Amino acid sequence: MSLFGNMYVGYTGLYTDSIGLKVSADNISNLNTIGFKKHRTEFEDRVAREMAVFSNEKPYGGFVKHIRTIFAQGGITTTDIPTDLAISGKGFFVVADKDGNIYYTRDGQFFVNEADEQHFALQNSLGMYLLGADPDTKEAGLSDLKPYLIPKVMDPKGTSKIKTELIFDSRKATNTQSLLDKYKYDPDNPQEPIKDENYDWVWDLPIYDTSGNKIDLRLYADRGQQNNEYEILLALADPTLDGRGDGDYKGAFLYGTLTFGASGEITGVDFQQISIDGTLSPVNWTDGYPTFTLNVNGVEQNIQLDLGFTYDPDTGELKRTDNASKMLANPFAKLSYNQDGYSMGTFDHIEVITEEGLIKAWYSNNKDIEVSKIFLADFAGYEESLEKIGHNLFKAKPDVTPFIFAPSSSERGKILSGALETSNVDLAEEMVRLIVLQRAFQSNSRVITTSDELLQDFIRQV
Repeated sequence: MSLFGNMYVGYTGLYTDSIGLKVSADNISNLNTIGFKKHRTEFEDRVAREMAVFSNEKPYGGFVKHIRTIFAQGGITTTDIPTDLAISGKGFFVVADKDGNIYYTRDGQFFVNEADEQHFALQNSLGMYLLGADPDTKEAGLSDLKPYLIPKVMDPKGTSKIKTELIFDSRKATNTQSLLDKYKYDPDNPQEPIKDENYDWVWDLPIYDTSGNKIDLRLYADRGQQNNEYEILLALADPTLDGRGDGDYKGAFLYGTLTFGASGEITGVDFQQISIDGTLSPVNWTDGYPTFTLNVNGVEQNIQLDLGFTYDPDTGELKRTDNASKMLANPFAKLSYNQDGYSMGTFDHIEVITEEGLIKAWYSNNKDIEVSKIFLADFAGYEESLEKIGHNLFKAKPDVTPFIFAPSSSERGKILSGALETSNVDLAEEMVRLIVLQRAFQSNSRVITTSDELLQDFIRQV
């Protein structure tokens, strides 16, 4: 090889070392970049013949064969911010810009941002939307994913079901007068349609009307004529809210008789709807529960009463649940109470259920809405399928279709809420590489200067 060839070989070494230094510098500069995937410089030991100084020279020197992206998992750091998301395992978040262009990222720094006058959405710092699907979706394709919107306001919901577990006191004496006969609405004293001494117990049952107003129902209980019976009567705590008009039974809506067995379990039921004048009519049994129609200020809503049993009026079959109401030698008690209504609420915060990617939005009324389910994208080969475009984003190469999957602990990747994936750059490894490249650069530079000195000696001798 000629002296000119030696200089060229030294030049190739300087070039490859400078590229290696550039790659290591980029890795180090992104040491704290969330979701960053480091690069590795790959060298080869050949020189194309057309690049040789003389055509009869053998190929010597080094070149950069490839700069490869290393997609290894980075570390996980906790942030306690619910909208910070990390992927443990394989997969990428799917994000889209406002024009609908799809990108993929491991950077899970999302925040709640205003999408329009009525909705919020999860976006990254570039304004890209995190994509998901409906909460009950099990499988999805890329075309099924969309930006999900979080309503700023949760509309009120009128109560449609009351569920309670009650204890009736078996020690009370029987009563010959029906609870119905003790009820009478008095316009001069509307808050006391039944005097205190005319019933054994009363429970307050708060519910919501269709406008989201909180109102109270009262469930009166009185011992029946038989030792194994209790009468119950359901009425508005404020009978003046009854929109059906005026009458002796204004505010009263449901009357029933419960029959109990020797162990205190419910064995028989009879429920009837009460009209404004006291006329009784059979209730509807919906899904095995007695359903009555409540009228509040002229607006009707149907409400199921669940006392811990279901009943089929056609067959007479009664099925008790584990939390069925009972009659025991104990004081009256309300062991549990739930109802499904609520007032209007304004958006408060979101919660991401880890691993499954189910996103819940919580509101000021202490209710939540399942907004969306995050799906992740994966590829057969990252290096062959993805193109790095900056901003922690990757774009799928032409004709590459990602595999879309629902994250979970049993899948290839799961989501961690309140955490972020750090860069996978190993600083110690990069510092060692810098030292090696520095020494190689200096040595290649020495090759050129040495060849230059020899060339000068040759010229002086000629």
